[in-house]
Amino acid sequence: MSAARYAATQNAHAHPRDIELRAFRYVNGLMAAATDTKSRATALEKVHRLWSILISDLGSPGNKLPPALRGQLISLGLWAQRETDLRLDDGGSLEPLMALHRDMIEALEAQRALPAAPSAPAGTVLHFVAGMA
Repeated sequence: MSAARYAATQNAHAHPRDIELRAFRYVNGLMAAATDTKSRATALEKVHRLWSILISDLGSPGNKLPPALRGQLISLGLWAQRETDLRLDDGGSLEPLMALHRDMIEALEAQRALPAAPSAPAGTVLHFVAGMA
């Protein structure tokens, strides 16, 4: 079974928060391990792609998050995309992006302890996580 098919099967029963957690951890791992131009470009492309997926989902009418939170997350996503573009061009520190993702991970982990609340559909992020390898 291919890695993508295995991930898709594994994610089929996962909670959307868990899928998002894995996606943020994955891109942070790529950035932390980026030691050359090619691995850095790959990591930044994945970060940009993740945020594109999230922004699209956050802007969809079916998203069940509160409108104010959706707007704040979209703003963060747009910043992250601009930051990836800048860091690809100038070779500057990836730490601000990684710090944002650590904050997102912390917030998603904190939500795990709460009773089930409305969350965004996992479909779009699921495709990202399934194609991570």
